[in-house]
Amino acid sequence: MATVLSGGIRIHYESQGEGPALVLHTGAGGDLNIWREAGYLDRLDGFRVLLVDQRGRGKSDRPPTIEAHLVERYVEDIVAVLDDAGVESTAFWGYSSGIVVGVAFGGSHPGRLRALVGTGSLRYRNLTDLPRVDEKSEIEEDVAKGGVRHELDARMVAENDRFPEAIDANVRAGDPLMHALDGVAWLRWNGPRAVLDRTRIDLLFLTGANEDLARETERTVAAVPTARMVRLPGVGHLGAFYRSDLAVPLALPFLIEHTR
Repeated sequence: MATVLSGGIRIHYESQGEGPALVLHTGAGGDLNIWREAGYLDRLDGFRVLLVDQRGRGKSDRPPTIEAHLVERYVEDIVAVLDDAGVESTAFWGYSSGIVVGVAFGGSHPGRLRALVGTGSLRYRNLTDLPRVDEKSEIEEDVAKGGVRHELDARMVAENDRFPEAIDANVRAGDPLMHALDGVAWLRWNGPRAVLDRTRIDLLFLTGANEDLARETERTVAAVPTARMVRLPGVGHLGAFYRSDLAVPLALPFLIEHTR
């Protein structure tokens, strides 16, 4: 276990194993333990895995302002972790909004990102192109609904699925205010399209067959020559993560190709 200061914010991370570096990042939906609970560490032998608690989650600090949760701050946290761990370049595996952090990291530090695996989906448009929201009202509404718990309940209904008990409890323990701040702050980021159009990022999407039914991720892959995609059969956004038995065998050849 280790803690590093990033702009005065304490970021907790853990390092396990030996080999090429691989950052595992959950975004706002859970702390670093969900990777362990889903069985990823048992299947990633041969890599030095760096698990990071995004600020606002786990043992990292919980700054209470929108500015402290901008995507650029999350990228600075990754850089601080890599510097503290003595890692020059790394592969990156992001789940859900963690994909955005990985794309932003690659855009601002292209020499430090070897490849990006994204579990979930990504629309080929800039977040700043979305309709503006009243940030104060949006935060208040999200907190009142329970933050990530409301989002998780909606996913369970839509996909007729649920996380295993330990992961479910972990995600539900998230601070509603931190989830709300994350949700409004990332709308200020001028990406992902602007980043993907100017930066070469080798990107593999692992997308559940039962999520992103509008096929937005296919459009992203079609527009980005260095992107690939695999649909995981029989699962949605939840299962695409917790079924590490499906995800890791698909990601390993890609990771090995770009790190060895």
